[in-house]
Amino acid sequence: MNYRSLNSIAATNIDSMRGATHESIEQLSANTNIPLSTLKARLARRYSYTLDEIELLARHWGIDGAGLLSPDFSATKALADKEGNER
Repeated sequence: MNYRSLNSIAATNIDSMRGATHESIEQLSANTNIPLSTLKARLARRYSYTLDEIELLARHWGIDGAGLLSPDFSATKALADKEGNER
């Protein structure tokens, strides 16, 4: 597996998390300190995510950064696991 395929997996999983959390791009940018223009370019898949950005997003959502790089990732399961751990 190469970096390009890992980035494609991460982009798909990040899209999935955004859909599951119903967060706007503006909210996500403000909450992660990733500049809005950078986030828009990443979401449009014009540029690859950096590992630091993936970690910032994972930390924001309270999930493991490695999960965002997994082809078996499920946003629903990640959020359910997070809620279970918070109880």
